[in-house]
Amino acid sequence: MVINFLKGYINSQSEGDKARTTKVNFNIAVSFALRAASIVVSFLTVSFSLKLLDTNKYGIWLAISSTVSWISILDIGLANGLRNKVAEYLAIKNYEEAKIAVSSTYAILFIIVIPVLLFFGVVLKFANWNSIFNTKLDERELGLTVATVFVGLLMQFFLKPISSILQGDQKIYKSNLIQLICNFIPLIPIICFSKYLRGSMVALAIAQTILPVCVLIVYTILLFKTQYATISPSLRKVNLAKSKSLFGLSFAFFIVQIAGVFLYSTTELIITREFGGPDVTLFNLLFKYFSTTGLILSIILATYWSAFTNAFALNDFTWIKTSIKKLVRVACLLLAVTLLQLLLVGPVFKIWVGEKIQVPFTLSLVMVIYFCITLFTSVYSMVLNGTGKVRVQAIVSLATAILHIPVVLFFIRTLHFGLNSLVYASALWALIQVFVWRKEINSVLKLEPKTPGEELIEPELIFNTK
Repeated sequence: MVINFLKGYINSQSEGDKARTTKVNFNIAVSFALRAASIVVSFLTVSFSLKLLDTNKYGIWLAISSTVSWISILDIGLANGLRNKVAEYLAIKNYEEAKIAVSSTYAILFIIVIPVLLFFGVVLKFANWNSIFNTKLDERELGLTVATVFVGLLMQFFLKPISSILQGDQKIYKSNLIQLICNFIPLIPIICFSKYLRGSMVALAIAQTILPVCVLIVYTILLFKTQYATISPSLRKVNLAKSKSLFGLSFAFFIVQIAGVFLYSTTELIITREFGGPDVTLFNLLFKYFSTTGLILSIILATYWSAFTNAFALNDFTWIKTSIKKLVRVACLLLAVTLLQLLLVGPVFKIWVGEKIQVPFTLSLVMVIYFCITLFTSVYSMVLNGTGKVRVQAIVSLATAILHIPVVLFFIRTLHFGLNSLVYASALWALIQVFVWRKEINSVLKLEPKTPGEELIEPELIFNTK
């Protein structure tokens, strides 16, 4: 009833700044409730997963999940590119082009999925997973776990355009609702497994990666049969040549995306090889704890992404500048919350995971510094994502990804900074990005206004400096 009331209020607003801001505020309000529930479910999932597996096995599970998360980069940025294009085409009511973009995206994802699945079948047969993850678990169980996670995430990868469409249409709350259901459905079997299947990584893999696929299939079919029937995918509308601007924008997002996934996935693999499984668990749980303020900010920023795209397509630069100031103030407020988290880290961990994990204060402190910097990095990054001006962002992200492992290993093996090494390197990259992103935003907002509907980015390769 509350959501329907708010929807009616949105529809009563006039077009333009007021309508856009009202949509943003509505999405923020509903998304906060949904994401808060998702965070609670996520924390419960961690708690029961630690009852299902010991700290060593759980650390290996995290390493497997983060390593296989490389699947997400295979869409070459199409999800984010589609999000921007849907927002742009819906802003100017060009449903034909939106349908072509949606159809072409699914076609490309299908073409990617089949050979990747076949290739993984070959790799699975010959790979020595115990050697890769530096462990001594049962080879069959480890192989089945990797296979289950891979297939589940690959299917989620193919089905994720529906979330991009909802986000592009400024219906972030629906995307968050789907994510909440995908997080909640696995919790029920995990609770049961923690009592009757202790130590089974395969059971955890099925619950965490296969069950969400069923949820995504149901929602995809329902949404394309109802509110998105006019832009639902069709083989006749697949037109890769006509979607050149989509792929040009997607390639830029791909560079940013691959850099982000690389930094995330290599972190736990480095810890596993340099320090061992238990330290993976410590680092991951501490990272998850301090990332909660970032999650709060991401809820707000996610609602602004497509709103920035809409405003940029309609040349509303004043609204963009005003919104940036608001978001910077929000980041400052969350910075204070992050500092409060540092004071409460000990008691919170005792309640959350008991006496299993001992948290070093130095690691907590450097993690707080890192997350405080990323609050502002996230704000500026979201503005650039929304406007589609991501060339500089792609170049800097790629450079930091290339330097990350050598710098981290130098900190660990030469300077002997221990687990802190990974946070020091990440904080350095985040600090560089804050200054570069801000300078790029100032350049973007000085551009001459475009005719509404004109492409937000040239279709040439992103590294073309002409």
